[in-house]
Amino acid sequence: MRIRLHVVIDQESETLEAEIKKQLLEKCPTLSFSPSRPQPSLKDCLEFYGTAELDSKQIDSLLAKLNNDWDQDEDDYEAYGFNTLMFHPHVYYLHLQIL
Repeated sequence: MRIRLHVVIDQESETLEAEIKKQLLEKCPTLSFSPSRPQPSLKDCLEFYGTAELDSKQIDSLLAKLNNDWDQDEDDYEAYGFNTLMFHPHVYYLHLQIL
C-alpha cells in the first residue's frame, strides 16, 4: 500500500527540517520526501510530504512511532502537536493517508 505523509514543522529552519527527515527515515527507511515550502496558512512554518510503499503491519508500526493519539477516518489519520505527543517536539501537524 502506498502512504502519503504530510508534515508541518513549527519553524522555518532547514536544520530542523533535516533533523526531522532523518528521524523519519530511521522510522521508515523507504520514505522519499518532497522539497519543503513555507506552510501557506501558518506563520513561520514549513511543510513537506513523504511517500512510501508499506504493508499493513509497517503502517501500523509507523503510526505508533509517529504519534500517540491519531484522529482516524478510515485510511486517513491526522494529529496535532498541541494536544498529542509527536515523535519530535517541533512537529506541529501530521496527516497520513493510505492511498
